[in-house]
Amino acid sequence: MNRSQGHPTATEVEQFSRALDGRVCSRLSADYETRRRALVWNGRPPECFPSLIVEARSAPDVVVAVEFARHHKLVVGVRGTGHSYSSIFMCDAGLLIDLSRMNTLTVDRSEHRIVVEAGATSGEVAAALEREGLAFPVGHGAPVGIGGFLLGGGLGINCAAWGGMSTFNILAADIVTADGAERHASPTENPDLFWAMRGGGPGLPFIVTRFHLHCYDQPGAITSNTYLLRFAVLPHLAAALDAIAPTLDRRLQVMLAVISAPLELASHCAPEDHGRIAALTAIAFAHDAVEARTLQAPLAELPILSDCLVRVQDQATTFAGILGQGETLLVSKRFRTDNVLCDQLGVAVDIIMRHLPTAPSPASLSLIVWRGQHDHPDAAYSVSGRYFVSTYAQWGSAEDDPVNGAWLKHFYDEMAAIATGAYVNEFDLEARLDDIGRCYSTSALERLRTLRQRHDPDAIFYNPFARSHH
Repeated sequence: MNRSQGHPTATEVEQFSRALDGRVCSRLSADYETRRRALVWNGRPPECFPSLIVEARSAPDVVVAVEFARHHKLVVGVRGTGHSYSSIFMCDAGLLIDLSRMNTLTVDRSEHRIVVEAGATSGEVAAALEREGLAFPVGHGAPVGIGGFLLGGGLGINCAAWGGMSTFNILAADIVTADGAERHASPTENPDLFWAMRGGGPGLPFIVTRFHLHCYDQPGAITSNTYLLRFAVLPHLAAALDAIAPTLDRRLQVMLAVISAPLELASHCAPEDHGRIAALTAIAFAHDAVEARTLQAPLAELPILSDCLVRVQDQATTFAGILGQGETLLVSKRFRTDNVLCDQLGVAVDIIMRHLPTAPSPASLSLIVWRGQHDHPDAAYSVSGRYFVSTYAQWGSAEDDPVNGAWLKHFYDEMAAIATGAYVNEFDLEARLDDIGRCYSTSALERLRTLRQRHDPDAIFYNPFARSHH
């Protein structure tokens, strides 16, 4: 079962609402459509219509909501902050629990821990930790919710050095299971559910209400080097990066964005650049400025960078600055994304060179992140690849939805040939539900399916992958 069957009466909904600290919005509420559209950050409004939207204010609210749904045979969907490209959390009919008002957090400086509710954002977590001299590999945009981000693995700021993926910094979590019980999950308590929450992604057989996370000392120096080059030299730049990548320190976050050339650089571009440039950014997370320069040196000394259009080095930055920079790349109203993890950077770049110039929207961009080699702990997150290659289709008008979606799918149909895996949080879950297995190892995928059957036998929680047998 993955479809709601019940129809609670208006009186029953009113009684349910009075039992909550939060509020309930039904299809009959005057502000229903406004609230439904506000659930999603993407400018493409969701096509799903939950029967009830529950704005939870506490873990007991979540318990009451799950119990109400069980009684009335309503499927339960869960929203953190809605920062999902695919709005995969939205379900038709059923009951949607919105956790975004559950955003309190407590920092324990001496233990290097933060306890944070699942509706908090990356910006809120980073700011609270910075005040205490701590840091965490949050998402690359301030509005990114910590809950969905961590449950999908979390490709976070400096995560190559801090855990490999951000999810591996989860020490424990407080959860609500399908029977409406509050439980604790850790390596020793409900360890199977702890395994699942570290990268299991959407459709898990429980709701996390609060995370217990390991934090790190705030780096003494965070410096950013930025190099802007012509699009046509991207294959040579990628080859140079790939050659020195094994020598790079994991505390150097290397990202290569292929974007539209800003107006002031357009005149420096040739026809073969198709109006685009390659923006290479390296951020060092170091003890001091001297060490930061040492971390930056192998990249900064690449001969190909002598031909930069723009070169800016040794710029001091902060987590807030990095979060802000991430937001500046997304300039349109409507978004769709897809990605692969891979080891063959040269082939990936060749595919980018063929497809990106044909983008229906010039705002669309591709991003390459150097990941390095990692041996991850046993967890639902179970894929690897030295490079993360993602493309963000973005455009402004609803009438352009089909052409942009088709372009992205064609682009990543070709990328699939070199994929060693994919990152579920930025996978094109609208076009590729049947390919969800690429986001997990074969054994992890089967284990997740078994855990759902064991812990949610009545399919109370919405599973968007039901038809793909996930």
